[in-house]
Amino acid sequence: MKTINSFLVLLFASTLLAAQQPTATPTKQVTPPSHTRRVPRPATLATPNSPPQTSSDFYVGEAKVDVTKDETVVRLAMAQHGSILIELPANDGPRYIIPGDPEMATVDQKALERNKRAIVVRPGSQFVPPRHNVKARSPAATVTAQMRSGLVVTFLFYPVEDLAQNVHRCVLNYNRDEVVARRRAAGLPVNLDDKEQGGEKTIAQSTAAPTSTDVEKPKGDKPEERTPPQRAESSPPAETKAKEVEESRLNSSALGNSVVSTSPNSENNSEVVASLHNALDQATKRPKQFKNWTHSMHGLKLSLLQDHDSGKPFNVVTVAVKNTTGDSLRLVADSPDLFIETVDEKGATLNVKSISNTRTETSNTSGAIAPGTTVYFVIAYSSPVLDAHQRLKIVVAQTNAADEPASIKLAIGGR
Repeated sequence: MKTINSFLVLLFASTLLAAQQPTATPTKQVTPPSHTRRVPRPATLATPNSPPQTSSDFYVGEAKVDVTKDETVVRLAMAQHGSILIELPANDGPRYIIPGDPEMATVDQKALERNKRAIVVRPGSQFVPPRHNVKARSPAATVTAQMRSGLVVTFLFYPVEDLAQNVHRCVLNYNRDEVVARRRAAGLPVNLDDKEQGGEKTIAQSTAAPTSTDVEKPKGDKPEERTPPQRAESSPPAETKAKEVEESRLNSSALGNSVVSTSPNSENNSEVVASLHNALDQATKRPKQFKNWTHSMHGLKLSLLQDHDSGKPFNVVTVAVKNTTGDSLRLVADSPDLFIETVDEKGATLNVKSISNTRTETSNTSGAIAPGTTVYFVIAYSSPVLDAHQRLKIVVAQTNAADEPASIKLAIGGR
């Protein structure tokens, strides 16, 4: 019995000792990390918003141009959805504005009517920036303006993609008195609002002076002897409409409608008058001889006939102006006008100057053209000396689109 008890005590003690010993935690097999070479990423350089690259060939942003010559070319950047305000000195303003292709750039005529000392230019539908891979920049549009002082400025517009590069404001700075003095010394016309230097025509009187003629007069008739003309202030007797028009035509030279010859030779003046009357008579009686017409520009189409090799000391050109719209159109006061246009090698306009010493006769003195009708103008002018890159152009504008006139080039012999 003792033996059994001893065995049980022994068994119980061994069980107790086994329960008090901690259980061994199984060891995990740790895989050593593989030493893979890490290639660091190149750090991206954080560039701040730097201003866009600009060209030194043209102005961007805001431009101030000091004009030191009588003729100058101003190069400006213009974006598709931008516009440019060109400010002029307070004592001067634009007298003539000759735009280029209206699909490339247009002049805001309404803004010009409100402010005579500024020009607003807007891009056309085809004025788009070049492709990104094109490095060379060239102008896509041009506008030429002649100021009242006589100064001629040509604006070249370069298309840019960024609106921040658009020249929002361009200020022209020049001394008007110095411009007038230089042009007068060079024999060029000045003060285009008033009577121009050297007896040239007054712009406001170019069509205000009656220039009607009797279109039924036989072309074989010779001009009658003219009595000394009356002064412009003395109005002719208003007995009948026909008599008033006839006396106005006889006194057209006294009204400042311009003279072709600077010589007071009455015989030469009579020859000019006779040539004008004969050309106008031929135009009204034979309208089908006008065959080559320009494309319609705001309802106006032009065609012309030139008198080549007449052996006379002056030239005569007849211009037919047709109204292609269904409404009556009124021409501006200085239409038609004869210009000398200077172009570059690509044909872009660089300079435009009005020709003085011209004389005009017309078949309609009212200035209005009825729908579908044609008005004829005959212009006599002294043949100017032209450079190789100069040509003659006749410009006709109507009051609802004065900034986009119709024009036609004159053929020049020997070219």
